[in-house]
Amino acid sequence: MCMPSEDKFKEIVEKLLEWFNGNGRKFPWRTVNDPYVILVTEFLLQRTKAEVVERTYYEFFSKYPTIESLAYSNTTDLRKFFSNLGLLYRGERLKMIAEEILEKYGGTIPCEMEALLKLRGVGVYIASAVLNFGCDVPTPVVDKNVLRVLNRLGGIVRETVARHVILKLYRYGNNRKIAYALIDIGAITCLENPRCAACPLDDICPKFPLQKSEWRMLRKIVKKDGSTELREQPVVRKKSYRT
Repeated sequence: MCMPSEDKFKEIVEKLLEWFNGNGRKFPWRTVNDPYVILVTEFLLQRTKAEVVERTYYEFFSKYPTIESLAYSNTTDLRKFFSNLGLLYRGERLKMIAEEILEKYGGTIPCEMEALLKLRGVGVYIASAVLNFGCDVPTPVVDKNVLRVLNRLGGIVRETVARHVILKLYRYGNNRKIAYALIDIGAITCLENPRCAACPLDDICPKFPLQKSEWRMLRKIVKKDGSTELREQPVVRKKSYRT
């Protein structure tokens, strides 16, 4: 691992934001600062292309504009809506989460990592996204695409280290934009077969070889007593469309 200097952190952020302002992907949820919208959207984005979610975004939130409307929704209607997406199980899970938030927190989505992780079906990534994008609490948002960027840029293979680095990047710019920029770099240029010439970090990236077998990412472990624990575990390679 090669940790960048403070000056390099600032340079990385400047390049990321300049690139993102002109090349970042435009999705409706990226202009919203609402924990409910982010929670639902991130749940839908699990292993689903962003373009598919985008097509149903406005219809979903016109039907279920609040956590209360989702909690009290008709299960049959939810099943019908999500069956059209091939995501039948997600409607029921979202309703369960909404009911839990209504019961435990009076319908207000908690803006604390510990509380979010106690919700059934909410893991580290979704909790981090809700905090960073919905609650405006600067929180690293790390998926496999982001880890790949940081692996090539600094030889980073562990999510705990990646989160530390991203928090440092946040010192030099808007945490929401920096997080989205890293996500988009990983989705557009820093691919498995990288498009380095199109990457804003090309001239400062040492292009460390990917060390996939060493990647470790945080997972929520639910204990028998109902408490949760975060553990770094080897990455299981599944196709992901995370955005």
